[in-house]
Amino acid sequence: MQIKVLRLGHSARHCEAAAGATVGEVLEHEDLPAQGHALSVNGLGASTTTGLADGDVITLVPKVEGGAR
Repeated sequence: MQIKVLRLGHSARHCEAAAGATVGEVLEHEDLPAQGHALSVNGLGASTTTGLADGDVITLVPKVEGGAR
């Protein structure tokens, strides 16, 4: 199945994944970090255990931490 991976500041990647693959499996195969990123699939919050379907879009956005106290 075809999966698209979007990562802020990087070109979109089109990946081939096995049926029933998870977000974590796709990111590992593509050598992309899940840690330190907010994950979503088709615009909805996701985790590395979220299952994927053909045509899904994974988005990785770096987490922003810190700020004034």
